[in-house]
Amino acid sequence: MSVTLLIDLDDTLLINPLESFMPAYIKLLSKKLAPYVAPEKMVPQLLAATDCMIKIPSSNKTLEQTFDENFYPQLGLQKTEIEPLINDFYQNEFNELQQVTRLRLEAVKLIEYAVSKNYTIVVATNPLFPQTAMRSRLRWAGFSETNFPFKFVTSYELMHFSKPKPAYYAEILGKLGWPRGPVCMVGNSLKEDILPALSLGIPGFWLDGKVDKLDESQKSSLTIGSLDEVIPWLETLPDPEGQIDLKDIPGVLGTLSAVPTILMDLTDKLDDAAWKKKTSAQDLSVLELLSHLLDVETEINAPRIDLVLSEDNPFVAGVDSDPWIEERHYQTTRSPKVIANFMTQRQTSVAKLSALSDAEWLRPARHSFFGPTTLFELVRFIAIHDIDHIRQVYSLIQG
Repeated sequence: MSVTLLIDLDDTLLINPLESFMPAYIKLLSKKLAPYVAPEKMVPQLLAATDCMIKIPSSNKTLEQTFDENFYPQLGLQKTEIEPLINDFYQNEFNELQQVTRLRLEAVKLIEYAVSKNYTIVVATNPLFPQTAMRSRLRWAGFSETNFPFKFVTSYELMHFSKPKPAYYAEILGKLGWPRGPVCMVGNSLKEDILPALSLGIPGFWLDGKVDKLDESQKSSLTIGSLDEVIPWLETLPDPEGQIDLKDIPGVLGTLSAVPTILMDLTDKLDDAAWKKKTSAQDLSVLELLSHLLDVETEINAPRIDLVLSEDNPFVAGVDSDPWIEERHYQTTRSPKVIANFMTQRQTSVAKLSALSDAEWLRPARHSFFGPTTLFELVRFIAIHDIDHIRQVYSLIQG
């Protein structure tokens, strides 16, 4: 059984009290940039730009790009001029902050156990810092570059979404090809670590949590305990065998939001031959898969959403879109531009769905295959369909 372990960094792998860390960090960075910008101007803009990464992420911009747009121009700075200084800061002065943190030996033991079981381990920390800073903090936690067991570490260069958005967790899973085996999240924050992951069906271990903070449904679906209790919990994880359990509206919306970004990242370095490569005559190429997703989004998903929102309990006809692959000659008439077109169409759908009330999500419909259903169930099926194709694209590229 292949387990994917997502684990938080601050106050999980490393004791790092933010009430001490952040003032010390801001003081050091202010001093470093003082020759270029006064601290009384820099600090408020730093906080504002960081807030933008949290509150207004974009599926077609990394968090780093969002930060840059809301930091350098407002201070009259050019990033190209300042970047060498900032890189030097993270290589040097930033490491002075280690004195604010403390090693957590039980965390090292947990990771050693996960390595011994061949787990895929992801450091799922809020990606508001560059990778250099994340690696430094992991070194303080006892994981040097020569002892680095992590498959992936989230950071602002690599991610488009931050905590506590479910899209952040969907983006991680997508980068891994949406693993079919057990996936779990371990972290110290109910709001940022546990609940958004749970909305994607990811069971969570709330480190040192308080049971009185949970409602009854949460009590039955997540576990509270100390780091020493995580290993026994991991040994009891059920195997979903590839089944996908998107539990609620935020989980479905987060998945829909992240899918174009995931596919864009997976295909970013493919040449024309790789876009059209097939492993057998029966398989589809990446180009065919993404062309299929685009046409389904444009001609089935979007009209279906509009239909359910505009009519009372409408009849929704099932559509077999598989023949389109040959009929429309995707392999010879389409280009990698389909991914950009898919992102544009999907962003329109997500914007429309994000504005709906809970009552609108429950609007009824009658499907020719599924019978009585709701808008939520129809959209949930879209997300699951997307995930199946992410797995196919990932497998093709890895193969």
